[in-house]
Amino acid sequence: MDKKKEIMKQAVHLFSIRGFHQSSVQEIVHAAEISKGAFYKHFESKESLFIEILKQHHQAIMAEILNSTSNFDADNKDVFKQKLAIEIERTLSNHEFFMMVFKDFTLAESDQLKAVFIELRQSTVTLHKTILLDTYGLDIKLFLPDLVAMLEGLMQQYIFALVFEEKQVPIPKIVNFITSAIDAVVDNLKNMEPVLTKARAQISTREEAFNHVYEKMNASEEHTEKLLASLDLLKKEIAKKDAEAFLIEALLVYMKQFPSIKNEVIYLEKFI
Repeated sequence: MDKKKEIMKQAVHLFSIRGFHQSSVQEIVHAAEISKGAFYKHFESKESLFIEILKQHHQAIMAEILNSTSNFDADNKDVFKQKLAIEIERTLSNHEFFMMVFKDFTLAESDQLKAVFIELRQSTVTLHKTILLDTYGLDIKLFLPDLVAMLEGLMQQYIFALVFEEKQVPIPKIVNFITSAIDAVVDNLKNMEPVLTKARAQISTREEAFNHVYEKMNASEEHTEKLLASLDLLKKEIAKKDAEAFLIEALLVYMKQFPSIKNEVIYLEKFI
């Protein structure tokens, strides 16, 4: 294991059992059996180390969820349940670390940390919008914020019950219930009005999706200039009356190759 991975491994262990604020750089380097100089060669500070760990955890969960469809002929609902199960399982497998994040950090933390929390939150919301659209189709798009709130609320409460209250409930039973609950709401949407959003024109929703992609591109270190140029070209092309479908498809395929923006591009694709 290289030094950077060892530092991160020991930091996760210390943060999980002692908390972020109670763990010092000295304790981390002692556990990793390296010098402080070696630590600062890889990380500017304890905070930058924590941010990288947080992003790595998040990206690992997102990647596994997005790549979880092993059977392309699988029923949409089965795929949906599989993705929810992965999210719950991975959160539980790292529950000590996530409990520390929940307990140790508030909105009064540094601007850098707040920006990271907001970024990861937006990424999670986008993922949930994407899997809901994949499962239930575009007919639900005006209710997406409400359905995301419902999905996340149910998942958070069940995770809370499993972790903090130590309830023994099989994860398949949880995801079956969540799916059935969302099914019931979706089946009744024609008799409901959205709470968290007003009906908007598709172009407005599309603009919001473009903005999410722009934000992720600017926060990424992956070929930022080329990606921004591709996104600008895509935006100009779809605005044309005689837009070239093959060019639009090629640009989307190109951008989806980059894991850091894949979720957002998939979401954007729903509105093109």
